[in-house]
Amino acid sequence: MDLSKHASSFGAAADLYDRIRPRYPLEALRWALGDAPREIVDLGAGTGILTRQLRELGHRVIAVEPDDEMRRQIDGDARAGRATAIPVEAESQDAVTAGQAYHWFAGEPAHTEIARVLKPGGWFIPVWNVRDESVPWVAELSEAFDGHRARSAVDERELTPDEFGPLFGTAELELFHWSTTHTPASLVDLIRSRSYYLVSDADTRAALEERVRTLAERTAGGGPFELPYVTYTYRAKKL
Repeated sequence: MDLSKHASSFGAAADLYDRIRPRYPLEALRWALGDAPREIVDLGAGTGILTRQLRELGHRVIAVEPDDEMRRQIDGDARAGRATAIPVEAESQDAVTAGQAYHWFAGEPAHTEIARVLKPGGWFIPVWNVRDESVPWVAELSEAFDGHRARSAVDERELTPDEFGPLFGTAELELFHWSTTHTPASLVDLIRSRSYYLVSDADTRAALEERVRTLAERTAGGGPFELPYVTYTYRAKKL
């Protein structure tokens, strides 16, 4: 799989992405950051879904995103940059977050650059929403969403305690269970926001849409239903 092609595909669907992608549980963000206002870089910010939530909690957030179309969705301080070139001063941030983005830039030299911008004792906090595949129909949905391609370079469910390298302490993990409401039409929109769909040809797109629509209608009879998630929230302190 061409990761760079997939990573750069989202700009074409920035409006849809911002509307349809799930937010993050507030209790997960509070667990990771506490309640006191903090200086934060939201790395790989996309359209600013996590950025907005952090600002609503009172944090001062710089959004860093390489894709121009995605970044235009973000109000306030939003800067062009990437995990290997973060446009902020050294030791200036209390935390660096990465919502749904870490697998695009895992490893070196990203970890060293993230550590550079953190204050001593600052936190790196990657967070993912993962569909709860312990529910049978959700497992079938994931096969439609993900079974057509190899796993990403990083599986958010399999990070090791030393994942973030020697500049960080042991990574802590907390899981948060929640759900979001969908209809068959909105679930089809969700797959339309995914990178595999965006880089596929018209026939592949149509087949994916039909498979997801059929599953949703069979599961919920055409009405609203809950899509369960598990949010994987990591935090690791800069040494």
